[in-house]
Amino acid sequence: MNPDRPLLVVPAYFHPAVRPADWERLAALAPQVRLVVLNVASGAGERPDPAFLPALAGLRDAGVTVAGYVDTDYGRRPLGAALRDLERYQDWYGVGGVFFDRVCTGAEHVDRYRAFAGSARRHGAGVVAFNHGAQPVEAYAEHADLLGTFEGPWGTYLDAAVPHWVRATTSAKFFHLVHSVPHTHLGDALVLARKRNAGGAYATNRSGESRWDRLPGDPAETDR
Repeated sequence: MNPDRPLLVVPAYFHPAVRPADWERLAALAPQVRLVVLNVASGAGERPDPAFLPALAGLRDAGVTVAGYVDTDYGRRPLGAALRDLERYQDWYGVGGVFFDRVCTGAEHVDRYRAFAGSARRHGAGVVAFNHGAQPVEAYAEHADLLGTFEGPWGTYLDAAVPHWVRATTSAKFFHLVHSVPHTHLGDALVLARKRNAGGAYATNRSGESRWDRLPGDPAETDR
């Protein structure tokens, strides 16, 4: 592992029947991976998809932790609905954690997310991630193992600020998701994340709605 680069937190929002080689690459990269996020249908979906099982087995055999994607709609989604999603991920795919997306950043919502995290842990989630996509108040750090404090394009990331409390906290708590990165700067994005005290990160040359639909690859695959 390169100490100048963070571990990978990978939004694996691609189907194994469509991108089988990408799932194999994730297993091969296991020592560099902190977390893989499984997102079947903006959640667990209405029924299990057996096509995911061999790919997920490969990740488990390689020691990679997988978290199920659960949308919280910035605190508007009922806790019960979110937990049903988590239970489906656990029952159908054997995930070890939960990735709560579209998480609020303000102090007025901390208690709600304390409930989300506590309930998820009682349901057996070993890893709880909050993806804020921006810098939250410090109080959220008490309730999640991972905080996503940036999600956005490379151009915005270049000027992103890092609060003092983040720099004073262990880097293992934070991850950044950066898209629309020029192919020649993918490595630079990861180095920059490490300098900003993010122990986890993911950078891709993909952009638009399909930015998480495959691992970064050949520049010709960039979605313009």
